[in-house]
Amino acid sequence: MRILVVSLGTYGDVLPFIGLAAEMRRRGHDVTLASAERFAGASERAGVPFVSVMPQSQYADVFEHPSFWRPVAGALRLFRAMPAFLAPVYEFIERENRPGETLVVASHLALGARVAEEALGVPTASVHLTPIMLVSKHVGPRTPVVGAPSWLPVSLQWKLQTGIYTHFIAPLLLPGLNAFRLTKGLKPLKKVRKWWHPRRRMILLFPDWFAAQQPDWPLQVRQVDFPRADRFGAEQAELDPRLDAFLDAGEPPIAVTFGSARQKTDRLYLAAVEACARLGRRCLVLSQQELAPPPGYEDRVLFTRYAPLSEVLPRCAALVHHGGVGTVALALAAGTPQLVVPFAFDQFDHAARVSRLGCGTWMRRLGFTAGRAARTLRALLADRDVAENCRRVADIAATGDDAIERACDELEAEFRPAATATVSRRVRARPTDEPVVATRAPA
Repeated sequence: MRILVVSLGTYGDVLPFIGLAAEMRRRGHDVTLASAERFAGASERAGVPFVSVMPQSQYADVFEHPSFWRPVAGALRLFRAMPAFLAPVYEFIERENRPGETLVVASHLALGARVAEEALGVPTASVHLTPIMLVSKHVGPRTPVVGAPSWLPVSLQWKLQTGIYTHFIAPLLLPGLNAFRLTKGLKPLKKVRKWWHPRRRMILLFPDWFAAQQPDWPLQVRQVDFPRADRFGAEQAELDPRLDAFLDAGEPPIAVTFGSARQKTDRLYLAAVEACARLGRRCLVLSQQELAPPPGYEDRVLFTRYAPLSEVLPRCAALVHHGGVGTVALALAAGTPQLVVPFAFDQFDHAARVSRLGCGTWMRRLGFTAGRAARTLRALLADRDVAENCRRVADIAATGDDAIERACDELEAEFRPAATATVSRRVRARPTDEPVVATRAPA
């Protein structure tokens, strides 16, 4: 097959798609990845041909702008910018399409692929990394800012979830989207939520024990597991010797990261480092800039720009982070207690799910101070239930299939019926608000 993989977003959003593209290429398919210019190097290191559909200047203006990481301001910036993503993605698909041979695999922000599916008839599948895109009258995601408390009547919870699309996203997105659709001979849309999903297949790269399938999710959903994609396209094949030596030099440190594209997070990093110093714990900081540690603490903190979390987290006592789904998944797999400080978008939902699993807790960004962080971390590290829940969830995660391979199996089985991949269909789970640890953990 000719496979066009299109992914727009931050580093954590794009990495799994590099993994999918690399696996499909390994299976002998003709694969090209289209993404923002800044991911060209990672794609090429993974052996995947690359086409840029977003220059670095545009990427920086959206995803690296300080306001992007605010719950409301970030959403405003993203949805106002999204119509500008349409034409480059559409034109890439139109140019590379070989009728009857081509499959498009797109991320949720690559809406130009949905337009191409309608206008050009190109078979299209979407891959979702997070449950936030799937509203439900049963158990829905936690919405940013306001949330959706379980004690609210179901009708109000539903209105909170769908109202975000109707009253916030649609007014920002539809004018530009409909103007572009008209240029391709397509009728304007009145609503965007249901149209957002492709007609034939949606692959969910998160397991049912993290977010159980709901009876009212789209029928084209296929749920697999978390991808282990942190090493795809990595600049270093081996762990940095300096980092390895630090991890071996004493008790397991507390790791701290607020993501690859964060801006103006100095206060948070300094508060986290100060909290570790107050606890007398060593600290590993994954940050794009090195900050001055508290006096006398210099030998107990290490700053690094990059570390493969799948290798580092099993050697850490806890993780303080922003709540990106890739970071959450790797911490759960490592059995590492988490203190989540969500910034925007799906991170609040991830924080709530970590808490429900009993694998950590979360704090609001504005309330994250050295004192409060130290008290929270002290309690987290001393909590035997959290430690046990982390071990149990790590055991469950260890039994899962390779999500990248499973996703490729699903795509081959759907779009090339003669494929020899063995595909297993998961039975839809019953909706529940209860932590899965109590029901899925080994005896």
